[in-house]
Amino acid sequence: MLPVDGGSDRVEVQTPTAHMVSGHLSDTEIANAMVHAIRAIPGVLNMGQGLFAKSVTYGPGKHIEGIALQHPTPGDLSIEVHVVLDVRFLNTALSDVNSSLETTPILLRCTDQVRAVVSQTLEQLGLPAPLMIDVTIDDIR
Repeated sequence: MLPVDGGSDRVEVQTPTAHMVSGHLSDTEIANAMVHAIRAIPGVLNMGQGLFAKSVTYGPGKHIEGIALQHPTPGDLSIEVHVVLDVRFLNTALSDVNSSLETTPILLRCTDQVRAVVSQTLEQLGLPAPLMIDVTIDDIR
């Protein structure tokens, strides 16, 4: 949930199964876990596809849209996330912000929350923190 009162940014994410944690995870398994966690954030309507180029993680026989994982060096990970936000949720959150002392822009709080969920998901999967988590809001519907 978006913290409109300046509270905690932590969002509960599904605990990964033993199969996901044990052994080496593929990029599609990592991206899939992130997508499920991101879609559970209130205000996130869907994953975006990218504005100018497709943002996709490809794997054998499947692809995960909205997440692009890159490995700049072995053992390092950079993540590009594209989301579509729900305008009704944003309008409600914006009216709540107007009646409080919160000064952080609502869209910045949305992207911060997506970053927090991605970091939590990686931590739960037993993976190190990424070099970068780049969040793009592709659309608001």
